[in-house]
Amino acid sequence: MVIPRFGTLIRSAREARGLTLREAARMVGLDPSHLWRIEKGDRPPPPLQRLRALAQVLDLSLADLIVAGGTSKEVVESLLWSGRLTFGGSEAFSPQHPGLWRRNTFLAPVVDRSGARVTAQLGEERLTVFSFSKAVRLWLVIPPETVILLPENAPPVPEVNVLRVRVAKMRRLGELVNWVLAGQGFELNALSLNADRDVLGNVLWAVVPPAAVRTLPWTEGAL
Repeated sequence: MVIPRFGTLIRSAREARGLTLREAARMVGLDPSHLWRIEKGDRPPPPLQRLRALAQVLDLSLADLIVAGGTSKEVVESLLWSGRLTFGGSEAFSPQHPGLWRRNTFLAPVVDRSGARVTAQLGEERLTVFSFSKAVRLWLVIPPETVILLPENAPPVPEVNVLRVRVAKMRRLGELVNWVLAGQGFELNALSLNADRDVLGNVLWAVVPPAAVRTLPWTEGAL
């Protein structure tokens, strides 16, 4: 089966829906000239949020769009498995504890890229995340509620990031527990329902699903 070029797929679907370039661009929040360059193949696919909007407006499968953009089916399956693609609207990234989200925001250099699968450097660790940006650095936002803690002797977990951390401290946040985890060159916050003070100072594994990490491109000169 031949995978259609991303721009050709977008243009064909737009024309089939009877939408002008300007109308489609307005509906998905893109500049018309930007969408025109995407259709011509001069620009890469837009970020995931805009891809989702394109899929809805043009009545296309989001998975098909991502594959047409050059991402392997394996990556798409990982995205779907994680549930990241089911998020909708701005509320998808409205944290209940914004302070912890800010502490879990890191500026990380990109060390490898294969389609939408990106490897970024976090301290001395490497994280697999998803991004269509070509930026040399990415802002990584790791929602603290997505971090899973496992004992040091736990069996390997495939298709996720596994970071070696030490439990530095813990505190109550209402019914939740905030764990402060010291990694190799970074500090990570996690949220859970359980409080076990016996693990303070212990070494654990912090498991972070790649698609749970929100990525934003870094722009030189931007705050």
